[in-house]
Order: sequence, then structure tokens, then C-alpha cells
Amino acid sequence: MAAGTPDIKGFFEALDECADCKFTDKFFKYADYLSIAKIEDTQIISGRPVSKNVDFLSDNVGQEFFEVTLGTRDSVTTVVRFTYKQFPPQQTVEQQEFIKIFRASVAHMIAVSRLSAQYSYLYNYDMEFGMYNPNYLFTKFDEMFATGVATKYSVAFINIKQVNQLNRYFGSDIAGTAIKSYANKLKELIDESRGEFAVHLGGDNFIVVIITSRLPELERLITSVPVTLAYGVDKFEYVIKSRAGITTIKTSHRNGKHVMGECSQAYTYSRKNNIDIVYYSDEINEKSHNNTETLTKALNDNKFLIYYQPIISVEDQPHLHAAEALVRWPVDGRIIAPEEFINIATDSGLVTRIDFYVLENVCKNIKNWQSMNIPLVPISINFSGRHLFNNSIANDILAVIDKYEVDHSLIGIEFSEPDFTQRMPILKDVSQTLTDAGVLVTLDKFSTGQSTLNILHDLEANYVKIEADRFEPEDQRGRIITNNMINLANILGYKVICEGVHTQKQVEDLKMCGCLLFQSFFYDKPMSERFFLNRLQNPLYENEEPSGMPAQ
Repeated sequence: MAAGTPDIKGFFEALDECADCKFTDKFFKYADYLSIAKIEDTQIISGRPVSKNVDFLSDNVGQEFFEVTLGTRDSVTTVVRFTYKQFPPQQTVEQQEFIKIFRASVAHMIAVSRLSAQYSYLYNYDMEFGMYNPNYLFTKFDEMFATGVATKYSVAFINIKQVNQLNRYFGSDIAGTAIKSYANKLKELIDESRGEFAVHLGGDNFIVVIITSRLPELERLITSVPVTLAYGVDKFEYVIKSRAGITTIKTSHRNGKHVMGECSQAYTYSRKNNIDIVYYSDEINEKSHNNTETLTKALNDNKFLIYYQPIISVEDQPHLHAAEALVRWPVDGRIIAPEEFINIATDSGLVTRIDFYVLENVCKNIKNWQSMNIPLVPISINFSGRHLFNNSIANDILAVIDKYEVDHSLIGIEFSEPDFTQRMPILKDVSQTLTDAGVLVTLDKFSTGQSTLNILHDLEANYVKIEADRFEPEDQRGRIITNNMINLANILGYKVICEGVHTQKQVEDLKMCGCLLFQSFFYDKPMSERFFLNRLQNPLYENEEPSGMPAQ
């Protein structure tokens, strides 16, 4: 190409032929015309470089370069670097004009080519933990079964023990650091070159797919992982222990869902029987299938009951302020509390259906009570952290409330801190949407750890719940921390509900700290609809002996 006569049309024709950033011979002459010896790109997601590619390379690469950046800091950014040959000549006016077209067109072509790959990366990758997320899991399973390599591997569903205790005593930041330290150990173990991979399911749960012969190495990590954690200026050694359900992929397995079903059953058995590592067996399958089938049938047949535990305000005279809806399962003449079936419900995925079952029944009851002119108070429903994997959860909740034409201010949604600390970005959006719509949001099992400030600052909510056992007389530090946390929450506009008080002295001490709401057997146990209707019509606790009533 003669200097001073760039062929613009020919350049674009050459660029059109460069599919997937594979530059053709026709393109070379335009790069040579501008003395460009090398073109490379870097993909950056949320400020973190995730890939670097050399797109074009000729000889005599020099040191002088310029870059084009496309995208924004909070999304997928492509940085394209153009490096000149050594000692490039002074450009003519025509070359100076042409290079503007060249760099913009080439950079955009590369960015578009990389975009689909990077969004696929975002879809399948947990940026915070630096490992794959659940979206990747079943895509990879499909590939393994399609290529016939699946039977080389075993799959483990792993849950870290005692994260709630870490969260409770040191805060969610420390708990999160422990979980990430464990994730790093898993990443060090797996060998991706042999097809192994690890997935962060969320919170303290992981999936590991590993060559079966290497299971003993994985078992050692499940049993014990020592880590060093920092709390303020102090450092301490902590041993992370886990439990796991494991299955070895066989020719009889149909797909990834079949495999994960067995892992989940083995894990449920391990948790229920307090066994660290359980391998799937036919015996476990029979027991799990019977339990899940029974639970599903009870849900489909509307067999669950809704109980209500009052939340009492002690401002002036104690009176009914709100209530929490609690699910109960009547079986063989006795009422089963969630503690006995929630693990099965969570592992099988039924917990999300149960949560909506409770919400729907509460809305039905409120509408019915309203038609009877019964005085109403807000009623809150617990929602599992499983819902935070559903981006439409807030709108789904609002749709149920609006279906029964219930005033939004009469419904509350509770999320538990162990669930939401690892899904904070989604919870922020969910809580914002719900509170903007007038629905009450409660943060349950709220810790008094060092992450409290961040959580109170970041989330839109109406209530926080704390446990009274952090306010014991002999725990002076706990009392100071709890006192300050209550004061801070009140200043920021949250109402604090204290659970688990046992004496009037505890109530009085917590009142002095600014806590005026209590949910405890000391005042009222969870009660059936019949007894709760009576409480709605008689909201004052006049001359009543706290905790004097029998379980209802």
C-alpha cells in the first residue's frame, strides 16, 4: 500500500473477515502501513483483570504503544493495546487520520468479539470467591455426560460447620474470611487440567467434582483445615471442620441432577446423624425418598399449619405489636416444629415452596380477619436464603400480597443473617424493593460483631432481631456491645426486637438500653390461629403472668 493512500473500503472488508479476532493476511498490510507490530487485549470485570489475549503479532515489536479502553469501571471493560514496531517513522497526515479509524474499528471489533465470552464468564463465575458458581455446575455436568468422562469422577456436597457461631461472636466479616480461606484450600486441591472443579453454591456450601482416586485427599480437607483469622489487631488460629455427602458417578446415573440428588441425600443423612462424611447408598436413598415424598405430599395436601408468636411492645403497658408466622406439621397426632423437617425441606428445595405457602395463608387470614373487623397487627414470614438465588423474589412476594389485596404494611419478611451475609448484593436489592413498596423487612439472628456497622449502613430494613443471651450479667463485654448496637440501630431508624428473654430483670435491663420489643416464651408461646385471634382482640397484657400459658 502506497504511503498516503489508505484504502478505507478495503480495510473494512479485511476487518469483516477477521472472525473471533483471527486477523487475516489482508489485515496485515493495513497494520504494516501504520507500523503496528502487536495488538493485544485485556478483559477486566469489576476492576479485576480476568483474561489477556494477543490478537495480532508481527516481527520487530517495539516499546511505544497506545491503548483504547471500552466499557465502564463497574462492568466488563476491554483494554486494547496497539504496539508500534521499533523506531516507527513519522506518520503522514493521511496516516494520522487513518489510525483514528483503525484503532476505533479494531478495538470495537475485539471488544464485541470478547463480550459474549466475558458475559458467559460472569454468568458462570463467582467473582468474590474466585471460583465457579451454581450456573456452571449443570452446564459442566452436561458436558461430562455427553463426552463419556463422567464416571471418572466423584461429587461432594460440602457444608462448613459452625459458621453461625463464628458469625455470632466475631461478625460476618470474620465468618466470610473463614469461608473464603476454605474456598482457597479447595481451589488448591483441585486439578482443572484433569477436569476437576469446585463450585461455590453460596454461603458456607460448596460442590467439589474430583477424580475418584483422589477422594482421600478431599476427605482430609473436609475433616480439618487450619486457618489464621484476624479480629481487630489480634490473630487467632481456627480449625475449619466440615461435613459432606459424597457420591461416585456411575454408568447408571442419567444426568447432573441425578448425581446432585444423591449428594444431597447423603449430606442430609450426615447432618441428621452427626457424621462428617457420608457416601451415598441405596439404604440412604430409601430413607431420604420416603422423607421427601412425605413432606411433598403434606405440602401438596395443605397439611401444614400456621402458628403465630406475638411480638410485644413494652413501651408503656405491654401490648401486642406484631407477630411472626411459624409453620407446623401435624403428624400422627403430634405437632412437629420446623427443626425436625427443615433440613429435608432445604436440601430438597421444598423450603422455598413452604415459605410461599406460609405467606399465602397469612395473606388469606389477614383478608378474612379484616372482613370480620378484627384489629390487625403486622405479621412477618421467614424466607430462606435459598430465595436470594431468585432475582425476581421481591416481585414474587409483592404479587402474592397484592393477590389478596392486603395492605403492604401488614406483611413483614424476615431474612436470617447466616443466609444473607454471603448474598449481600442481592439482599440489598430485595430489601430496597420491599421497603419501597411498604413491606416490612426484618434482619433475624442479627450479630453483634464488627460487621454490624456495614450491614446497618448498607441494608434497607425496619427491624433487627437480637438474642438475649448476649446480655448475660457475667458477660460484661457482651452487654456493652449489645447496648451500643441497640443504640446505634435506634439512631439509624431500626426497631430492635429481642428474642429469648427469661426474666423481668432482663426485660428491664434491655429497656434501659432502648429495646422495647420482645418475642419470647416469657410473654407468649407460638399459638394456633384460634388462640391468636383471641390475642388480636385482646392486645393488652393486663395483669397477666408472663409465660403462664401452656403451649397451644
